[in-house]
Amino acid sequence: MHLLLFIIHYSLINNVVNLKSLYTFPVGIPSLWGEPDQFTIPGRCLKNWLLDTGSLTERLKSQCTAFHLTLIGQRQTQITLEEFQRVSAPKQQLTQNEWQVREVILWGDNQPWVFARSIIPQRLCERDFVNLNTKPLGQLIFNDKRFKRMPFDVTNISPSKAFLAQLHISSEMDLWGRRSAFSFEDLKMTVSEVFLPSSPAYQQKK
Repeated sequence: MHLLLFIIHYSLINNVVNLKSLYTFPVGIPSLWGEPDQFTIPGRCLKNWLLDTGSLTERLKSQCTAFHLTLIGQRQTQITLEEFQRVSAPKQQLTQNEWQVREVILWGDNQPWVFARSIIPQRLCERDFVNLNTKPLGQLIFNDKRFKRMPFDVTNISPSKAFLAQLHISSEMDLWGRRSAFSFEDLKMTVSEVFLPSSPAYQQKK
C-alpha cells in the first residue's frame, strides 16, 4: 500500500515538473504596477497576502501538504524599460547581458497557485544564485540577511484570460499580484508574484 502511494505521488510530481515543456518563455506580466494605496483591494485576506513581508514560499508551504516548483525558464533576455528602472543604478545603460529573467510556477497540492517573474543581476546568478534550477528563490533571499526588501508594488490584471492562457489555465477572473525590489550590496533585483485563480489568497475574499 505504501509503495503504491509512493508511486502515485512520484508520478504526480513528475507530471507537474514536466509541465515546463508546455510553456513559452518568457511569459511576462501584462499589467501596470503602482503603490498599494492606489488600488481598492477586495478583501482583508487578499490584502494580507499581497502585503505580507514574510516568505511567500514558506506561507504557501503551510497551506498545503505537497509543494512543488516548475521552472518555466531562466536566461538572459530582454526586460522592459519599467523593470529596468526598478533594478538599475543611476546612469546605468539597459543591456541584456546584465540581467537574467527567471519565471516559475509555485504549486500547492498540485494546483498552480503563483506565477513568479524575477529580474536578477547576472553577477548574482554567477555568484550567489548558481544552479538555482527548481530551488525556490525566496528560500534563499529570506535566509540571507544581506537582502533588504523595499516597499511593495501591486497590480490588478483584468481581464486575465489571455495571460492565463499562456499558463494553460482557463479562467476570466481578475488576478492580483505584488512586486518587491530587493537590494543586495550595490545590486538590486525584483521578484513579481501573481496569485493564480486557485491560490489560497482568494479563498476568503470578503
